[in-house]
Amino acid sequence: MSNKLPLSISDVGHISIAVPSLKEAQLFYSKTFGCEASDPIDVPAQGIRMVYLFFSNIKIELMEPINSSSPIQKFLDKNPAGGLHHICLTTNNADEAKNILLEGDIRILGGDKVIKGHHGRDIFFMHPKDACGTLIEIEQTDN
Repeated sequence: MSNKLPLSISDVGHISIAVPSLKEAQLFYSKTFGCEASDPIDVPAQGIRMVYLFFSNIKIELMEPINSSSPIQKFLDKNPAGGLHHICLTTNNADEAKNILLEGDIRILGGDKVIKGHHGRDIFFMHPKDACGTLIEIEQTDN
């Protein structure tokens, strides 16, 4: 393990839930919990359509696949009702965070690269096998 661990995290960015129907899930959360929702956001590069639900202290990201090659479709094939997909933690410097994790023998998905998320912020995903079975997204708070 790296001497630089623990990683500096500023907040929980969002909790992401894969759903078979974005419209039905958005209706359930809005009706049940009275939360506001964003307009749907298409992210063709990731094969998803998503909506953010806004609560007073956190965002929930609902995601549905828009094609059969979407990683979310693969998740739903194994979990037809949907479910928790990942949690997003924020940091001030995604590239530095990635390097600290790699030094700590924590693998990064996608070839150890930081990429631009749909919102223009730097992101990467930790390998779930190195994070107690949980897919964790690290997102930079400001670029």
